[in-house]
Amino acid sequence: MSGYGYTQGQPMPQGPYGNPGNAGYPPAQQGGYPPAQQGGYPPAQQGVAMGPGAPGAWQPSMGGEIPNDDTEAPVPQLPQFEGYLPTGFDQLQPTAPPPSLPPPSGEAPVMQFSGVGCLSEEECRHAMSNFVAEHCCYGKAPAKDMRIEDIKPSTALHLTLETFTESRNSTYKYEPFYGGMIDGPHNGRAPGPWEIPFNADSFFNNHTKKTRVPHTESVSMCHFCWGRGFTRCRHCFGKGHERCTFCHGSGHRTGANGEHEHCHSCGGDGRKRCTWCHGDGRVRCGTCQGYRQLKNYVQLVVSFTNHLSDFILEGSDMPETLVRDVSGVAIYEQDLPQVWPITSYPVQRINENSVRLIESHRVSFPNERILRQRHRLRGVPVTECAYNWKDKHMRFWVYGLEQKVHCPDYPQQCCCGCTIL
Repeated sequence: MSGYGYTQGQPMPQGPYGNPGNAGYPPAQQGGYPPAQQGGYPPAQQGVAMGPGAPGAWQPSMGGEIPNDDTEAPVPQLPQFEGYLPTGFDQLQPTAPPPSLPPPSGEAPVMQFSGVGCLSEEECRHAMSNFVAEHCCYGKAPAKDMRIEDIKPSTALHLTLETFTESRNSTYKYEPFYGGMIDGPHNGRAPGPWEIPFNADSFFNNHTKKTRVPHTESVSMCHFCWGRGFTRCRHCFGKGHERCTFCHGSGHRTGANGEHEHCHSCGGDGRKRCTWCHGDGRVRCGTCQGYRQLKNYVQLVVSFTNHLSDFILEGSDMPETLVRDVSGVAIYEQDLPQVWPITSYPVQRINENSVRLIESHRVSFPNERILRQRHRLRGVPVTECAYNWKDKHMRFWVYGLEQKVHCPDYPQQCCCGCTIL
């Protein structure tokens, strides 16, 4: 294990575990890193730390006793910053966002609404033929020979409100400290969670951005390995060897002639050197990468979220949820920082639910800042067709600009020609 402060075959140096202060480690009360005069790095308030290659700087080390257990050291007390209220080691309480724009006032703008067309009998028959072709087991006879008796065109109204918001959360993060400059409070006041400018990549699309908050860095002893740079190997529990898997620890095996012979894998010892720690009993700490120190900082997480609510008004017996998955005709659309409710549409239920959706979104996201809203009303054509086939009276619906078909009781749903009774 040369290069890690320990050479195989030499007596194991004593470390801080049970013997603090030995093997080049400072006493525990010094915070897990050497005093400034030892060259590790100057005091934190000076904001400078030596790099790994500089004289006197800390290097990856595995010197010291193998710990008897895997208990972590107490978590260090991290510095606090205005606007970032800690609730635990790595958790910070989010602060309230600045107020959003007030809702629009005054007279509502003039609203123009477009209409939606209806389908002919030939278009309904063609849609049914396409529907049957998508189902390999459906018989084609009803779609081909049915007699359409009545067509009832209607328009399903789909009202949607999208509110695009921004929320900010923060948390403590840490990484191995390899040396270098420390951007701590000595460089100035840390900006608050809502003082750092951020722009969304695009409106009405969910995405997240992360950044390191300036002037929040600090250095502490690695609490995972107690500042040793290594941890006990969890495969051999620090013993450096494992039971031989070929002889199951007995040291011998039964040969072809039935006689006992030494295990060639372990040489008759019954044990083999641990392949994970190479017989040392220790492995490099995965948290600090052997450098024994961690750089702590505050990470700001900015989440852009699109909240969607809708209302569907559909007058036929077709399930109204089908309207969401098809396209329709745009009747009205408004895209503003905060939209106006629809108040002059001929269908009063649309006006009422427009007001309801906007009021609901206004109070539903107290910890998020509203950036933009989009209000849409679209019409989805729905045609109900009553048809007769072999003296059976049934119905199907054609809906959406894609002319999808809803026909739950199609009379021939098997290749053998079976019909629904």
